[in-house]
Amino acid sequence: MPIQGSRKCNGGKRRAVLLLSLILLVWNAFATAQRVVSIGLLPAVNLADGSPVLPFPSGIETGVLSAESPRCRPLTIRQQYLLGKRIDINRASLQEISELPGISDKIAAAVVEERDRVRGFRVPEDLLGVKGIKEKRLQKILPFLAKMPNN
Repeated sequence: MPIQGSRKCNGGKRRAVLLLSLILLVWNAFATAQRVVSIGLLPAVNLADGSPVLPFPSGIETGVLSAESPRCRPLTIRQQYLLGKRIDINRASLQEISELPGISDKIAAAVVEERDRVRGFRVPEDLLGVKGIKEKRLQKILPFLAKMPNN
C-alpha cells in the first residue's frame, strides 16, 4: 500500500495532470482549426500576382470578427506588404500611392502626373524624374512596388 506523499502516488497524479493537459491541448487545437475553416480565415491566392488575398466575410461572421478585432477598416499598404502584396505603380490610384512610406499627397499627385505624361514607368529609376523623389526616397518605397515590365 503506497504511503501518501510517496513517489509512486505522486507519479500517478503527474500522469493524470499530463493526460488532462494533453486532452485540453488537442481539444483547443481542433476547435481553433474548426473556427478558422468555418469563418474562412485561410488566405486565398491572387492569380494575377500570386499575393495572398484575405476574404472579407459578410453577414453574421462579420459581427463575430469585429468583436474580436479592434480594427474594422481595410488593411494599410504596410500591412498588405507584410502579407506579400505589392503595388503596381503604373495602375495604382492616388490614394494607394500616397500610403507608401515617405510619399505625401503632393508627391503622389506628381507621380500620377508623371506616369500619365510618360505613359507608365518601365523601371523603378524612372520614378527619379518625379519632383520630390530622390534616391533615398526611392529606396524606401522599392520593397512596396510590384515588378515593372521592362519594355
